[in-house]
Amino acid sequence: MNTEVSRRAFMATLAGAAAVATALPQRSWAAAPMLYGPSASVVKLNANENPYGPSPKALEAIAKSAAEGGAYYPGKVNRALAEMIAERHGLTADHVVLTSGSMECLFAAAAAFTKYGRIVAPGLTFGPHLTVAERMGGEVLRVPLTGEMDQDLERMAAVTDSMTSLVYVCNPNNPTGLTVEGGRMRAFCEAVSARATVMVDEAYNELTDNPDATSMVDLVRRGENVIITRTFSKLYGLAGLRVGYALAPPHLAEMLKRHAMTSPSVVGAAAALASYNDEAFLAYSKSKIVEGRQMVEALFDRLEIPHVPSQTNFVYADIGRDADAFQAKMRAENVLIRGVYEPYKTWSRVSMGKLEDLERFVQTFERVYTLG
Repeated sequence: MNTEVSRRAFMATLAGAAAVATALPQRSWAAAPMLYGPSASVVKLNANENPYGPSPKALEAIAKSAAEGGAYYPGKVNRALAEMIAERHGLTADHVVLTSGSMECLFAAAAAFTKYGRIVAPGLTFGPHLTVAERMGGEVLRVPLTGEMDQDLERMAAVTDSMTSLVYVCNPNNPTGLTVEGGRMRAFCEAVSARATVMVDEAYNELTDNPDATSMVDLVRRGENVIITRTFSKLYGLAGLRVGYALAPPHLAEMLKRHAMTSPSVVGAAAALASYNDEAFLAYSKSKIVEGRQMVEALFDRLEIPHVPSQTNFVYADIGRDADAFQAKMRAENVLIRGVYEPYKTWSRVSMGKLEDLERFVQTFERVYTLG
């Protein structure tokens, strides 16, 4: 083969490809509308996010960390965050497992424990990790809620036996929003953890009326067979930055670390580090969430719609009709809420947004609901 001819053909191909690429319309994806959040015309109340975050301190840390550390792996800042979390709770860094969102902690636990026995969980709760366990061939025993929409801890304790590896509870529970009182939850954990590891998902703990009393972190300090999971996605307003963690005795923390596949990014960890003690922002954020929740509960009370008493950033209500069909009608009005959580076909969950969005929700919901 003539080397010069071959070279000319190759260069001609490159030139042709470049010409085609130049001729194609170029879109600036970074400037695309709705790329980083909902458009101004949409009221987004379907994902338990906190639109009041990130805090100003977190935004400053995001910019600084991206500029100075975006090119490097996040080992140092992750260690600093783990140490800060440990110090807050009277633990060591060996008790802390950092992941990109607390969901990854839940996934890691599901992967780890499903190999050793079945998982016991409420019949209605946050469940992607439970589905993962089942897809891995594990067994999940779901215990129905009580008639008051509460987690049936007594029944869950009764079915926890030698075939059980993990018991999962979410407090406050998602999607109901109902909080198990701290003393009752503590007694449950102390009794059941003698037979299986208990994992308490405390994603919404900071939003409760008394977070310290509701939390089971003291059991971790005592070395009990208990895992706690937390997130920066709710009160801290960092859902898009994906930062979560677990607190557990070191041997359980090590097990989770072996099964976790992700950790926070530099910017995520920096934002969490800056937010963790930002008391002014946290108080402001919580006050807005509570005010919004009261608006939604007042609407349901006025329309005589049964709803679960919530200490979270969402309200779960029985709207008395197919929740998926009603969700579609609200979506047509650019208001996003949740539809059916099986087996509760007439119940819908409404997350909190900014107060102006909730005012629009109240007006839209009442009109759509009244029209049937």
